Amino acid sequence: MEEAKTRVKEEIRSRLKYSKAVLEARTKEQALVKLNKYDEAEIVRRKLDQLEAHERQKMELTTEDQAEKRVGKLKNKQQLAMSALLKRIQRDRNEQLKQRQVDSQRLIQRNKNLLNDLLVKHTCELKKTMECVKQALDGAKGNEVNTPERKSP
Repeated sequence: MEEAKTRVKEEIRSRLKYSKAVLEARTKEQALVKLNKYDEAEIVRRKLDQLEAHERQKMELTTEDQAEKRVGKLKNKQQLAMSALLKRIQRDRNEQLKQRQVDSQRLIQRNKNLLNDLLVKHTCELKKTMECVKQALDGAKGNEVNTPERKSP
């Protein structure tokens, strides 16, 4: 943030200019020097230095205020971007969780269906086997009835 603040201050300072009074005082000082009126030029120079110092101080305060405002706006903008990013991440995370739950339910249902199918097949096979065994036993009993009993000597 300090780097951004410094960059903003430099940008603002490059655009700041002295007032019309300072510029006129400079031209007046230069004209007096050309006319060899050094005493008057010195008086104008002292007033000019005071005026420049006052304006520089005023510009510095203005620059500081503007830099603080811009940095504040930058921070706010970054916080909004971060907030939006966090919301998007949370939304995506929730979507992934929902999708995972749906997939999990689908797999659970698939496993239940497979288990039911296997139970039905097993039951059918068991019935067929029982019928075959029953028929085989009935056939064996029927053979015993048809065969005459032997008498022992």
